[in-house]
Amino acid sequence: MSLRAPPVSILIPAYNEAYFEQALRSALSQTYPALEIVVCDDSPGRRIETIVDRLPDPRLRYVKNGKNLGFAGNFTQCFQLSRGEYIKFLNDDDVLHQECVQRLVAGFSAHGPGVTLVTSKRRMINERGQPMQDVAATAPLAAVESRIQGLQLGNHVLRHSMNFIGEPTTVLFRKDAVTPESDNIFRFGGHDYVCLADLSLWLRLLSRGDAVYLPEELSLFRIHPNQEQRKPEVALGCITERYGLVGEARSLGFLQTPKLYRTALTAVLRMFDVTLAEPELEAVARNRIQRLRQSLLDELQSVAAG
Repeated sequence: MSLRAPPVSILIPAYNEAYFEQALRSALSQTYPALEIVVCDDSPGRRIETIVDRLPDPRLRYVKNGKNLGFAGNFTQCFQLSRGEYIKFLNDDDVLHQECVQRLVAGFSAHGPGVTLVTSKRRMINERGQPMQDVAATAPLAAVESRIQGLQLGNHVLRHSMNFIGEPTTVLFRKDAVTPESDNIFRFGGHDYVCLADLSLWLRLLSRGDAVYLPEELSLFRIHPNQEQRKPEVALGCITERYGLVGEARSLGFLQTPKLYRTALTAVLRMFDVTLAEPELEAVARNRIQRLRQSLLDELQSVAAG
């Protein structure tokens, strides 16, 4: 690492009170010296504010939102308030290992210019904080520290329709590599992403540079019933966003061969079919997905004919 420690902003868009204190304590315990921690409180109550007051620290800035900003609005406000050269989102239900920021910044320093994000192995935990087994998305990307060409990693993600890069808590990225569209950091191609919000941001970063992957586990991603992604309306959006993301990604230089594009569309098609096989799927949602599925099939035929 260079003699100058570049400033890092850990940004906590807070809403869920249940796990917030553990998330904040993990930010406060970081070994990295040049750090600010910004908490934007979007919750209706005062419990988060009380926890912040109980843990005073000169690195910590707290903002109580005057009105509810919602998921994207709160993330965007955190980003706009940040002063760091590097950005580290921390979901209010996740946990950072003590040397997380230190190691991620070292990844930037070791691999020189042209890197826009550094990520690492992450571990899923349940609502009680117990570790869970890896799934395909959380399996290691590499056995050793690796620099991965941005378009190559983006294509890998899109070909499998799976976020191998990590959730917002996992990644450290260059602030100056992000130009938000309007007032939403997760707006991509005019669409406001929710379920795939993180991927929409990672792809924009990967279109501008490379990634570094660290094989050590540096963060914990909590799975619990109250997560935004588990709400029925958001779960439906996950399916439709997968299709939209493939098309938008091509505008950034991903999926430039017909074979890559077909593979990405086929991966989304499989996701559609898995969802349509669920017996509890409501009729309105089923009809919407079936229409999108037909549109996707038409696109696949067009690519094959071309």
